[in-house]
Amino acid sequence: MSNMAIQMEKNAFSQEKDIDLAQYVHVLWRYKWRILLFSGFVTSVVVAILLNVSPSYLAGARLLIESEQAKAVSIEDVYGLDSSKDEYLQTQFEIIKSRKLAERAIERMDLVRHPEFVVHERPPWLQKLLSYVPTAPAQDPMEVVTDWLHWLPVDLSPKPVDEAQQLATQRILLLNEFRKRLVVAPVANTQLVDIGFYAHDPNLAAQVANTMGEIYIENHLDAKLAVTRKASEWLSARLDELLVGLRLSEERLQSFREREGLLDIDGTVGLVSKEMTELSEQLSLARQRRDEAKSLLDLVRRKGSSNFDSLDGLAEISGHRMIQEVRKSEVVAAANVAELSKRYGPKHSKMIAAKAQLADVRASMRGQVKKLVNGIEQEYQTVAANAEALEKQMAAVKDKYQEQSRVEVEYREMQREVESNRRIYETFLNRMKETGAVADFNAAHARFTDYATPPLYPSKPNKKAIAVGALVMSLIIACLVSLVHNVITDTITAGDQVESKLSSKLLGVIPLQKHRGRLDPEHFFTKEASSFAEAWRTVRTGYLLSHLEDGAHTLCITSTVPGEGKTTSSYNFSLALSQLEKVLLIEADLRKPVMGGMLNLPNYQPGLSNLITGTHKLSDCLFQVPDTQLYVMVAGTPVSNPLELIASQAFKQMLEKLKPQFDRIIVDTAPVDVVSDALVISRRVDSTLYVVKCGKARRDLINRSLARLFTAQARVDGVVLNAVPKDLATYKRYQSYYGTGSDNG
Repeated sequence: MSNMAIQMEKNAFSQEKDIDLAQYVHVLWRYKWRILLFSGFVTSVVVAILLNVSPSYLAGARLLIESEQAKAVSIEDVYGLDSSKDEYLQTQFEIIKSRKLAERAIERMDLVRHPEFVVHERPPWLQKLLSYVPTAPAQDPMEVVTDWLHWLPVDLSPKPVDEAQQLATQRILLLNEFRKRLVVAPVANTQLVDIGFYAHDPNLAAQVANTMGEIYIENHLDAKLAVTRKASEWLSARLDELLVGLRLSEERLQSFREREGLLDIDGTVGLVSKEMTELSEQLSLARQRRDEAKSLLDLVRRKGSSNFDSLDGLAEISGHRMIQEVRKSEVVAAANVAELSKRYGPKHSKMIAAKAQLADVRASMRGQVKKLVNGIEQEYQTVAANAEALEKQMAAVKDKYQEQSRVEVEYREMQREVESNRRIYETFLNRMKETGAVADFNAAHARFTDYATPPLYPSKPNKKAIAVGALVMSLIIACLVSLVHNVITDTITAGDQVESKLSSKLLGVIPLQKHRGRLDPEHFFTKEASSFAEAWRTVRTGYLLSHLEDGAHTLCITSTVPGEGKTTSSYNFSLALSQLEKVLLIEADLRKPVMGGMLNLPNYQPGLSNLITGTHKLSDCLFQVPDTQLYVMVAGTPVSNPLELIASQAFKQMLEKLKPQFDRIIVDTAPVDVVSDALVISRRVDSTLYVVKCGKARRDLINRSLARLFTAQARVDGVVLNAVPKDLATYKRYQSYYGTGSDNG
């Protein structure tokens, strides 16, 4: 496979990555009449509908929703929400849009009977449309449809509707229509809300907007009053229950006091507590004395009660007042004895008297010590008995205190129950009085800042904007559809696409000509067809310049699919060459020959098949176009094996014999994608021209066909873009570039 064939295959399946805006403009220009027709139709329909649509007026009232309501008493309001939260205002907006308020407005304004809200069986636009349709005056169109429904096997006739059900349905439809027209729009960062309403009558729009605001305020007051009444009823019933409970608790408390003999629970418990405190102090002191006496007694007993010398060393003994006085006397007596002993002898009467006095003092000392020892034992017994008595008294007081504490706990519990019941009762009583006081206090939580007035100008529809929008949108949609259609079809519509998408040389762009049914050579040279003829002369020039050196005498002309103008292109190109050379045009499309009919030749005209098979001579098979150097050999008698005939040596030899007789031989072949005839012929001629009709065959199909030619080693000189509309930008740009005549038509 050659490099060119490989490139053709790649182009057959590759997608363009670069965005070519000019190409899109070309596509839109090619579809311009369809785009304009579609846009004009859509815009006309929209304008017609707008002309029959009644204008709607929007009237709006503005309300201020208070966040803090006026309170006649200091208690929190019984009814309402926490106005400090963000959800409060949003809740109020939803209440304004509620079904309940809409029903009240409809009922108050009697909109059921208003002409603007009368529910029709058919939409108003359909009613108006049917008014233009001519019908029999005696029969309604719906009756005609109903009569036809009786012929169907299934009963599809409308069922009778109950009157109550019909009224309910109409009311629902009216309510939905009313709510659809109602507009509730909060003002940002404020507590203001706009209540608007659409109506065909501006006065009605203003009335409904004001009525909705009034109903909203009344609804809040009614709801507040209803809740207040319910609260009063509930409080009254609850008060009776609380009063019974309070009295029962008071009776239980009084019975307990009488049973326990309580006058003042605080005083009774206080006295017992004081007594226990005093006893505790006395008991502590008695125990201390008892312990001290016990210690002294134990010490005396250890020293020995008869050992006066040891006992005399005890501080408790020696420090006693009586002992100290006796000891002083003993000291005086001993001093007297010592003094007398210095002057007198032992037997002196004064000495004897002094010693007797000292002995008496010491005997008195022993007597006093003995008395003290006996006193210590008696004191211990006394303080021990006193401590024991106090302990018994303390135990009795503790039992009494615990009993009084238990009584106090029960008393306090009953007292707390009484006080709690009394507080609850008093709270409910105050609440009931306050609720009754504010029951008739109608403090509105919202008020009008601006009442709605009848608008001077309609709000919708904005007919001018809608019409312009319909025009713009229809143009956009039509352009998008055209571009999508072009992408889906993916055909060749511009000369630059031949090189970019087909990787082939463009030999020329042929304008679209009206089909006349037969090939008329005179038309080719008229002024009317000057641009058409000049286009083929351009193709001729390009072809001849590409063969200045090799001097190709034979060429074939083919296309991708039937209907691309391959045969007429062969004829016109032959005419262009015949102005300079002697040209032979051979119709080698033996399967669908059409050239004979286009030249107005008889069906029995011999041609190519007759010459190859040898049934006719060359002179019998040729037809010279009058006043030209063009000779035409039609297909001739139909054969059953056209491919075998073309691939035969006879066909090859025929071409060799004809070359000396003509300057140029052009062979018109069958389409490449249909049969293989063109592949065989392309190998037996010097070059090939490929005809592509504007917007006909898909790009991938053309590339595959070109690839087949290159695979067959055919020399493709280039592509002729055929049947390009003269109003297409591609043709105009090509014509302006080459200056092909002055006729644009």
